[in-house]
Amino acid sequence: MKHQAIREQLFETVVKVNEVDLIRLSAGNISIRAGENLAAITPSGVKYCQMKVEDISIVDLDGHLIDGLTPSSETPMHTAIYRNLPDVGGICHTHSSYAITFAMLGEEIPPANLELFACGAPIPVALWACPGTQKVGEVTVEIFRSRPDLKVVLLNKHGLVAIGRDLHHAYEMAFNAEVGLRSYHQALLVGKPQPLTDSQLEEIKAAYRK
Repeated sequence: MKHQAIREQLFETVVKVNEVDLIRLSAGNISIRAGENLAAITPSGVKYCQMKVEDISIVDLDGHLIDGLTPSSETPMHTAIYRNLPDVGGICHTHSSYAITFAMLGEEIPPANLELFACGAPIPVALWACPGTQKVGEVTVEIFRSRPDLKVVLLNKHGLVAIGRDLHHAYEMAFNAEVGLRSYHQALLVGKPQPLTDSQLEEIKAAYRK
């Protein structure tokens, strides 16, 4: 099987992300950069509980299928990120519950807890773009380019996209974001959560640098 190692790495992450309910059925998609001009990405319409390693799609960075099943409908977003952000090695696009909840509200999420801070909060909500179109990639790339420390963007009425230096890092960012958003939602139910102050943020950054 061509590109077996990279497909196996992606498949292992798909299993983990599915187990923690960041993706379900066939909703959401995950990819990994595979060399200079290729990416491996989850296939279109295949339920994660039934997916096999050999099903995973290999595409070039223009989105053309090289091997495997038909790639995810969100391939244009993934390839746009890889083309324009060369430091990105992995992408997790989730339809996780709290990501969808806050993506519907259209309001920027403040750095109200450490998990959100780790994702680069404040986390913006991208302008509306129809799922499966090149426009999703364009609006996402525009935000990530303007915010080099940002690792997560909420997709308007859609979910989130998390990027990382490698696939494990992207998975961590997607997981942190969902935990942070869930905690933020719970805090909103009982009061008014206070974002970390500028001095607190600087204190955290200094501690991390050490």
